[in-house]
Amino acid sequence: MHSSSKAIGLTPPFEAFSGEGPYTFVSYAHADKVVVFNAMRQLYDRGANIWYDEGIKPAGEWVEEIAHAIKASSLFLVFISPRSVDSRYVRSEVGYALSENKEILTVFVEETTLPAGLSLCLQQFQSVFLQESNWKEKALETIFEKMDAPISFSSELVDNGEAVVDHGKILWDLWDKSRERQLARWHIPTIVKEKKTRKGNTENLAWSAREKPPTEPRKVVGSTRHPFATKVEVDPGSDIPQKAGELFRDSVAGDFSWIPSGEISLKVPYSEETKSVRVKNGFWMSRFLITQDLYAKVMGNNPSFYDSSVRENVQNFPVNNVSWLDAVSFCKALTILSKSEGKLPEKYEFRLPTEVEWEYSCRAGTLTEYYFGDQPHELQEHGWFRGNSQKMLHPVGLKKPNPWGLYDLYGNVREWVGNSFVNTLLNDSEQDEFRISRGGAYMKAAAECQSSSRSTNSLNHRFRNLGFRPVLAKVLS
Repeated sequence: MHSSSKAIGLTPPFEAFSGEGPYTFVSYAHADKVVVFNAMRQLYDRGANIWYDEGIKPAGEWVEEIAHAIKASSLFLVFISPRSVDSRYVRSEVGYALSENKEILTVFVEETTLPAGLSLCLQQFQSVFLQESNWKEKALETIFEKMDAPISFSSELVDNGEAVVDHGKILWDLWDKSRERQLARWHIPTIVKEKKTRKGNTENLAWSAREKPPTEPRKVVGSTRHPFATKVEVDPGSDIPQKAGELFRDSVAGDFSWIPSGEISLKVPYSEETKSVRVKNGFWMSRFLITQDLYAKVMGNNPSFYDSSVRENVQNFPVNNVSWLDAVSFCKALTILSKSEGKLPEKYEFRLPTEVEWEYSCRAGTLTEYYFGDQPHELQEHGWFRGNSQKMLHPVGLKKPNPWGLYDLYGNVREWVGNSFVNTLLNDSEQDEFRISRGGAYMKAAAECQSSSRSTNSLNHRFRNLGFRPVLAKVLS
């Protein structure tokens, strides 16, 4: 996707769906456009509502409109071929669909060997092959089931006379609202000025978030730009007989520590307000960062940055250079793998910890800058950071753990998390393309490796000091 069909000399078969109601999002590699456009046309002629990237100009690696379209779709359909498997755009779209728990229909253009992790993630969904004579009927059955519409194999399209809704406009309106929420969170006013047009009239122009408005600097209330903990309380008892930090060993994923329920109070950024967040259910958190060895076993590849100066076996080093979508896909694949082997507790899943869960687990009941106190010089014994790492990664688990048995929280690599403080504190489930990583890293200064340290990057961002650790938690219905 992400290539303008007109620009490459092929006329789009029809306009992307722009009405109200359910629709199917289609993901494909532009190298397969001839076959895919013909297949889409056949589905469209049978009455399927299809949204694809027709008319979208290339605008970078990840476009907000694509993300919104996936999120709002009723079904995600991906055309699989060796070209689409190699396409970073298709992989990103599949990863985002998985992160949004979308139902996925896989249509194989030709025989294709899937990477291990992608195979695990997609095997739970229906798949069809274009070589099958009845592939359209199979695909339409799934599409119409998600559309909650009667199955019709008539080639004639019926005009129901309803008003056409500009779906693209709706998607961009959603993005504008998301942007306004971001500005409001950071107390940046939406400043409007008047500009004279050539006709002498005036029109209102809103300053963009990146422009510097010609007004006085904004007044900041409070003393922090990040949430920080003011109170942490761990429940003394639990209906589950585990103690904080108790070991659970998964034959695939390794060692996990029990994190009991409790409460953490956080200062809201740029505000004097404090909010308490209840960690209602205990969960298991991986004691170690996911290693390169484990990631390769589950996903079939190792995307990590290779440092030629390291002569050790890197398999026990933390996996790095993974995006947020990569981390989510790994958790999904690990869940499916453990479930298929009968080793996953009933109604449990592997996933990324929320930001609240991560800090609550890291602090282990403490309120100091670090779980061991406020003295940065003691960090030498607990994490790999700029002061002791020699600007290199190190094997996991060599430093001291926190009181609940979790290693490397303040380095080797920063750790991707799921929902952010903003989602939790402000009761906001809406997320833009940015995600949060927590903890320290081997290239960070000691002051950037505290329990409250956090960074923000695009969900597609990959870097050599970015990794993750999963939690094993009950699936919340």
